[in-house]
Amino acid sequence: MDDRMDIDGHPPAHYQDAGGGGAPTGIYSAAYFNNQYYDDIPLDPALMGTGRDDDAQVDGLDDDDLEIDPELLQDGGGMGLNAGEEEEEEEFLDSDTEELQAEIHKFETVRDAWLAEHRADLPSNAYTNLPGVSKKVSKQIANTLNDGTTTTTTTTSAAAPAAAPPKTTRPRRKLGPRKPAPPPPEIQFRLAQARKCFDRREYQEAINMVKEIIRQRPATPQAWTQLSLIHEELENREAATMCLISAAWLIPKDARHWMNVALYCLYGVDMIDDNDPRRKLALERAVMCYSQALQADKTNVEARTGKADALMQLGQSHLALAQYLRALKVQPLNIRTVRNLAEAALDGRDPRKNAEAAKGAYRHIIEYLWSQGDEVFEAVEGGFEWSDLRIYLEFFTILEQWEEGIAELRKVARWKLGRRAEEFWDRWPGEDREWDEDEERRELCEDYEPGRFSPMQYGRALPMDLRARLYVFRMKMGDTHEAERHLTALDPTVDTAVEDFYDFPDCLKDIGNALLDSESPAKALQYFNLYEKIADQAGDISMDADILVSLGRCHMALGDKSAAEERFIAAIEDDEDNIEARVCLANMYEHVSDREGREEAFLLVRDAMNLEANQYTLDQEGNLVPKRKRRRATGPRKPRKPRDPNKPRDPNNPKKYVPRRLINAEKRKQVDLEKTRVAAKNYEVVQELQDRAFHSDDPEVLQNWTRAARDLIEDFRSYKEFYPWDKYVKYLGLGGVGGGGAAVPSRNLKLAAMAERLRQGLNPENGDGTDNIPAASKNRVLKFPSAHRGISFSAWLDIFISLAFALVRQNQHREAYVVCHAARDSVVWTDTESTYLIHVAWASCAVYAGDEETCVAIARYFMRDYLPGTDSYRMFAAMCRTCQTPVSWYTSGPAQKFILRQIKTMDALVMRQNGDDGIPPNSQQSPSKQREGPQYPPPGDITLDVALLTIYGHILFTTTSYSYALSYFARAASLDPDNPLINLSIGLAYVHYALKRQATNRQYLLTQGFAFLFRYYRNRTEDDPTATVGQKMEAHFNMGRAYSLIGLGNLAGRYYRKVLEEAERGEEEGKGRMKKRSKWEETLVVEAAYNVRCMAFLLGDVKGAKAVAEKWLVLE
Repeated sequence: MDDRMDIDGHPPAHYQDAGGGGAPTGIYSAAYFNNQYYDDIPLDPALMGTGRDDDAQVDGLDDDDLEIDPELLQDGGGMGLNAGEEEEEEEFLDSDTEELQAEIHKFETVRDAWLAEHRADLPSNAYTNLPGVSKKVSKQIANTLNDGTTTTTTTTSAAAPAAAPPKTTRPRRKLGPRKPAPPPPEIQFRLAQARKCFDRREYQEAINMVKEIIRQRPATPQAWTQLSLIHEELENREAATMCLISAAWLIPKDARHWMNVALYCLYGVDMIDDNDPRRKLALERAVMCYSQALQADKTNVEARTGKADALMQLGQSHLALAQYLRALKVQPLNIRTVRNLAEAALDGRDPRKNAEAAKGAYRHIIEYLWSQGDEVFEAVEGGFEWSDLRIYLEFFTILEQWEEGIAELRKVARWKLGRRAEEFWDRWPGEDREWDEDEERRELCEDYEPGRFSPMQYGRALPMDLRARLYVFRMKMGDTHEAERHLTALDPTVDTAVEDFYDFPDCLKDIGNALLDSESPAKALQYFNLYEKIADQAGDISMDADILVSLGRCHMALGDKSAAEERFIAAIEDDEDNIEARVCLANMYEHVSDREGREEAFLLVRDAMNLEANQYTLDQEGNLVPKRKRRRATGPRKPRKPRDPNKPRDPNNPKKYVPRRLINAEKRKQVDLEKTRVAAKNYEVVQELQDRAFHSDDPEVLQNWTRAARDLIEDFRSYKEFYPWDKYVKYLGLGGVGGGGAAVPSRNLKLAAMAERLRQGLNPENGDGTDNIPAASKNRVLKFPSAHRGISFSAWLDIFISLAFALVRQNQHREAYVVCHAARDSVVWTDTESTYLIHVAWASCAVYAGDEETCVAIARYFMRDYLPGTDSYRMFAAMCRTCQTPVSWYTSGPAQKFILRQIKTMDALVMRQNGDDGIPPNSQQSPSKQREGPQYPPPGDITLDVALLTIYGHILFTTTSYSYALSYFARAASLDPDNPLINLSIGLAYVHYALKRQATNRQYLLTQGFAFLFRYYRNRTEDDPTATVGQKMEAHFNMGRAYSLIGLGNLAGRYYRKVLEEAERGEEEGKGRMKKRSKWEETLVVEAAYNVRCMAFLLGDVKGAKAVAEKWLVLE
């Protein structure tokens, strides 16, 4: 991701934000970064305009050295100025003075550097190693020059060596990133001017100055930081963020700055809606900044945990988990990091895989705190709370370590209550007597000393949810006796039950599910009802799909099937991906006596299997692993907050209705009447907006009409009686049992066995669960009422076709195809007229979308089902010609084979009609042959079709198979010898064949080709008195192109000029209109003039080429 931006302050296109929004200021505002950078800039006070008096020297001259004529200062003098002019002139002079000072400072810096390189009496590295002198002596000379002393040194070998200078220690280099090089003086001066403009709130002027700095020296982080500060003041936080990121890229080794930019990106992100793209963009930028900070400093724990937190907010818990683990290697006692690690482990795809790591991290902190004392609970960044114990126990539940979980719960809870010294309770792992509400069993323990600790540290001191956890663990172990003691303290029928469980409502689910598993549905129902009561009073918790399924199971176990069905359907409506509710409903419907119930059971099972396949994926080793899902919250409920209204459902994706088969008939009738009322309302909207939606340019009207039409179509498609079983199953998105519809094999063998059992009970003929119509009723004519929902079926067909046209106009051609496909699959419109209308609409959508593949498919339908039909063959050619796409589908193998099969079928029918194929007219074919392919009409007046032969010849011609194309063109010419198109095709085939390398007799081929071309030319120009001007132009142009093809430009130019002459003649006779020219004809004047102009230019006739271009090639 490239987070740089241009100097105009505009982010890249994919970072553009239409929402805008203010830029909140705070500790991480752009000013914070601006001050940091300006602390590092060694600005010259002279350049900043500070630290000088008005009497300061200018250019080394004192005020006494300046001679000023007193007369010039008198009022009314020739150069006298009024007050306003004096202020403007003074400001102008100050600006010039500051600029002049900057230039002088720059000159002095360059001068000193030059002198240091060329003078040996100044400190310099230029003469560190003198020529002909050893390094040691050269160093002594350099030190002497630097100290201002003189030492006589000889270079001869007889000279006494000089005294060694005192040894100096080399200063140790300071670790850390290097500071950026200071900007040149002129850049410092411009930065100071930009800051002055910013202080005066002249933001646009400041932006222009900073842009100029960036243009001259883009690698100036101070300029980018100053620009971000300006954008923040202008409430353009997006541009300010991009400027800070651009500045950070200029100093990539500064981890501190990267972290500050990340915090700036995250400022206010919690107040943005989760579905807002700005939230995701801000988090991704923060992750990038933290990653760069870690590249600069890999030991920075703050950057690593910050990156992990941002990844968690992005929903990438598996990546955040790795960052938390690496952070704990540096700070293993950070309780905040451990909590985040546990959350990432619980939110991962497979919590069991990472449960041991999170549990070990908690265990390490607990052991450390125990080693510090009985009353020590504080770790790094927080203390160990009851909520940490709840999360810690969650991993024992995931790993199904019931005994270990009970032991840890008792130890840690005893420690939190201040009784860690009573370790003797661990000698009774099968009893929880220390948590009894009375003293009866505790007094039986010899080591127990009554009165040592307060009675408030036993029994009811244990939180309710932890006691519920003890009950669940004991039930999982099969210790029902000890579990019943805990259940007595968790009585849901007492008057204070709501207050007792108000902060821990989720533990009621655990207790109820444990009772339900132990076949105690009546008791479980009491806990579930208490949960529902708390949910109604609290308002910030809801009846989710899990509790609804559990309630349904209770009702089903108690024999109340109607109430159970209501709960299961409510669970599906709350969570459309819930599998358990579908399985329970299928179990109920399976035992219904009527066939419709078993069909719905089969649909529910198939839907559950597909959802199961989507919820599991294959890992790298090929094992099935669950996809990521959100876990339920642990610990006490958060403070109450206003309940947000449910998000409105997308009108284009309505819920699929699950029939309530076990409720009474009156309720089912009411539901049907409600759907009829909604359909009538949508139909009124469709009728009202029909004309305006298709004859106006108002997009809102078209969208409203499309929404109402979609609802009607969905209602029609959800009616099972209107579609065959396989089409209805396909509409629901269910794959076949044996067709490999599931992407992942089913993990639940019972579910797969149930689906197979239902399929066998439905007795489908094809064995894949997609056709349940009995054999006796297959030939029965289906009878439907004249209307559905009060709308006639002809009106329904109009809605289908109109919706397809509306969708293709909105560039949604795939959705338009689905609508046409749904209309074709329905058993309502099986007559020829309706089928023909549906396919014509389908073809129109394909042509409008330029989809040549679909055009070929629809044309094949017409050629197959309307045989013999010359118009269908012409429609195939016209549709392929209309699509502005390559000819890949026109010349594809399937299309070519299909046309060839059509020719062979036509030849067989003609030969059978004439009795020339050797097969008796009354001979019988095998049953398989009779079922394959369309049922053709009996032989009658069937003849060879010229259009079919010509189309196949053109397909071969396009694929450069000229010799094969000539055979089919010849067959067509034998049927219609005067057809201009056939003669032109034959002539061009011969000419192109002659130009191929494999041609053996080019002279013969060219002669044959031009013979047919001249026949075509005469048919167009001389033999046809009704020929239009456009047809004559076409003949002239084609002849010219043929001669150009073989390189005879002189002959080609003659025919091109005839095209231009025809155009001039038509203009003269028609006074500006071409004579006998149809509006559908294409004029070839421009093409002919262009070819003439090119030939003239190539032959050196520049004036002629210019004349043709000026007359015919000028755009009006």
